[in-house]
Amino acid sequence: MTANRGGLVLHPHTKEQVAQYVAKPVHAVMLVGLNGVGKTQLARTVLSAALSLEDDKLAQHPYFKIIGPDDKRTVSIDTIRELQRFLQLKTIGDQPYRRAIILEHAECLTAEAQNAYLKMLEEPPADTLMVLTVDNPRALLPTILSRLQSISVYAPAEDELRDYFASAGKDTAAINQAYFLSGGLPGLMSALLMGDETHPLLAGVADAKAVLQKSTFERLAMVEGLSKQKGNARYMLEALQHIAQTGLDQAGKKDDVGKIKQWHHILKIASTALDQLQNSGNPKLILSNVMLHI
Repeated sequence: MTANRGGLVLHPHTKEQVAQYVAKPVHAVMLVGLNGVGKTQLARTVLSAALSLEDDKLAQHPYFKIIGPDDKRTVSIDTIRELQRFLQLKTIGDQPYRRAIILEHAECLTAEAQNAYLKMLEEPPADTLMVLTVDNPRALLPTILSRLQSISVYAPAEDELRDYFASAGKDTAAINQAYFLSGGLPGLMSALLMGDETHPLLAGVADAKAVLQKSTFERLAMVEGLSKQKGNARYMLEALQHIAQTGLDQAGKKDDVGKIKQWHHILKIASTALDQLQNSGNPKLILSNVMLHI
């Protein structure tokens, strides 16, 4: 598998693990990495290779299905029941693997859904490959984790990303901005440079930029809208976290003490707020604190 198969440049360790999986697939594998690192695109690439399909043909494959969280950021038992019905359909063909499933953000499976999904993992259909994308494996039951092969999806080196997008015809200024805003996460960076407006993190990047550019009063005016959807708040905080980390790294290279302190402060606030949000804290209070102290 080439480093940029499927439109993404891969970290060498990730590339090696993916090549091993494609050479000898197992029924269920999870891709573990940060939100925005490109796990869904990699999942499509992995399944296309395992099923001997062209990258752009997987979506039209009659035995392919992709599922993920609903508006409430959960994967419900009803979604898993629908998947169970899909798996009961007979497949036609001579290849050993003919059906492919992507489960995005598997950490969002409810407890009931996890127990139902576990039964599928215990007796998987012989003709089916399932790829789960996971931000936080600790949210999954140990019994599920024990039945999944794991591939760690790391962000490639900065130089590799810059070279890759330069070879795709993107100019240096656009690459610099996309790298800064994405925190070097290739999936999000690709969406920014290629104009993929469907990427769920793009709105979060726009909100994070606004937070950094607006006055305290203007930031506080954003709280109401962001707090109505927990997913929106999370995406904004994740984007703010990535931007701050990139800013901190760049300031460190220049030995700019003032900028180091500034970005470290923002990174600490964003990371703390994200932890609080993930622990079911009050979104409005959490975001208000961020806007006041950023």
